[in-house]
Amino acid sequence: MQEVLAIFLRRTIVVLLVGFISTCSLFAISSQPSFAATPNQKLIQQENLDKQSQSVSDRERAYEEQLEAEKNPDKVFEENLKEYRKENPGENIIEKAVEGAEKAVEKVTGKK
Repeated sequence: MQEVLAIFLRRTIVVLLVGFISTCSLFAISSQPSFAATPNQKLIQQENLDKQSQSVSDRERAYEEQLEAEKNPDKVFEENLKEYRKENPGENIIEKAVEGAEKAVEKVTGKK
């Protein structure tokens, strides 16, 4: 009789614990979308400030720079490459291989 009662109590405790854990997980999952739906007020304010701070002259200057870049894309590429090399000085293995390949092509074709 006591063994039956002990088994019954164990099963009841297990069922209650599983039910409690399931209920807790439902509440935790249901609250997450509500946090995602509310916009971050600071982020919205920052975006508005960024839009306001960019004046028409800044846009015009950027447009003019892009027009100049369109006229001579190789020059812009070289400037960007120099800037990249300054920022990433440790990545010279690939560049050396490219330079070696360029020299080999120049030797074979006789053109620069």
